[in-house]
Amino acid sequence: MANRINQLDGGSVSSGSGGAVESILPAKPVGSAAGGSSGSAAAAPDSVNITASGRALAALSQAVQDTPEVDGARVSTLQQAIASGTYSVDADGIAGRMLQLEQELGGSGQ
Repeated sequence: MANRINQLDGGSVSSGSGGAVESILPAKPVGSAAGGSSGSAAAAPDSVNITASGRALAALSQAVQDTPEVDGARVSTLQQAIASGTYSVDADGIAGRMLQLEQELGGSGQ
């Protein structure tokens, strides 16, 4: 049984640009003679080499998955402040941050 990856016919795969996967090498079929030997040698298993950037990307992905979507403590604090009437909006601060963001994004905010 042959495995195919993106219709590759047993060739090695390489990102060529230092991406997350350095290379994927095909395994020799079980029971085939490797390098002209008599068939007593076991076939080499498939191998995948993951680069440091690939491992870092996996760690970051896991950190994002582990982070809650909503900060419950912050929501609770805001709900209490709104309910007690102590929540105030800093309109000048919000406007300033909006202008700063606009300028950082390349807009012409004045």
